[in-house]
Amino acid sequence: MGTTREDVIPTLEAMPLFRGLPRRELEAISQQFDDATYLADHGVVTEGMGGPEFFIILEGHAAVIIDDEKVATLGPGDFFGEVAALDGGPRTASVRAETLLRCVTLPAGGLREFLLEHPVVAVNLVPEIARRFRNATSARRR
Repeated sequence: MGTTREDVIPTLEAMPLFRGLPRRELEAISQQFDDATYLADHGVVTEGMGGPEFFIILEGHAAVIIDDEKVATLGPGDFFGEVAALDGGPRTASVRAETLLRCVTLPAGGLREFLLEHPVVAVNLVPEIARRFRNATSARRR
């Protein structure tokens, strides 16, 4: 954990989730994440299953699937897994790597503690969750 993760910091800096945080804090935050890589067509999380990990995509693209229907594509700077990580419930969607997918993750159960340590991220997370909820509900009305 002693080295600065220069590969992670540019992604964090560009994300609305980390808006307003100084670089020094982003450097410290980058140390809290674990690395995860998934091959194309590999399932990352499965709808209805448990799983407290929170993911941020550094490289590649992934499909978000609800009820066997692709509802979104995620790419670098996008995150997923926040709902189950926050409430401990089942995953609300499946996520499948469409290309080689490189992510960083907070360890199981780490999101709540992370948000308590970094309240600006918690405040930034709320509108992102609301935006996703609006997008999901408007897509289902079509």
